[in-house]
Amino acid sequence: MKVFLIGVGPGDPELLTLKAYRIIKESDVIFYTGSLISPEIKEFFVNKESFDTSKMTIDEITDKVYNRLLENKKVSILHDGDPSIYGAISEQIYSLENKGINVEIIPGISSFQLSSSLLGLELTCPQGPQSIIITRLPYRTNYEKKLLLSKNASIIIFLSIHLIDKVKQQLLEVFPEDFPFAVVYHAGWKDQKIVTGVIKDIDKVVKSNKIYKTALILISECLKRIERHSNLYSENFTHSYRRSTK
Repeated sequence: MKVFLIGVGPGDPELLTLKAYRIIKESDVIFYTGSLISPEIKEFFVNKESFDTSKMTIDEITDKVYNRLLENKKVSILHDGDPSIYGAISEQIYSLENKGINVEIIPGISSFQLSSSLLGLELTCPQGPQSIIITRLPYRTNYEKKLLLSKNASIIIFLSIHLIDKVKQQLLEVFPEDFPFAVVYHAGWKDQKIVTGVIKDIDKVVKSNKIYKTALILISECLKRIERHSNLYSENFTHSYRRSTK
């Protein structure tokens, strides 16, 4: 028996992979993560048997998946973005495998990738950070309630916009108050919103725009709009590369 865990991207149906789209259309039963799945994505399975997992326990999900598979039905579980990033799939996989159910994960485009594209942003820009940190305030977890931050990286903060006061406080422990930020709300949805500014104003900007959930925070030197040059396209590098490959 096998179930598919499918990343359906941030919300724009055209950002679904061909494989994800095919398996959704072939599936008889769809489990999905409630309001995190856009209405446009839901249109792909509107006539199929479906379950909103936001209203179910892990045991309820597993039992329903198992029962549908016993009926020889093809079953998929949809996750917004990419399942490997804050997708809470570890416990799902453990529970499913304990029932003898194999799991195949279909990756999806993450909201941080779409957000970067919407901002026209290279997260590893020339003369800028060459590392990316994906982090969150571990709200309701057993981990230390601190963001992982570094001036030498582009910072992507998930699932923390509702704690913007705490986010600002921790950012100012590492970054200067005039350091740039961007917040992208509902990336890929019809009500998508993008706001930018500097860290000292981040709480005011977020609250004045009534952004309380489903938003990503980006902190990066690369947000500064300055001319940047990569060695990759420099004349000396190009000539030396051509000589070394002859």
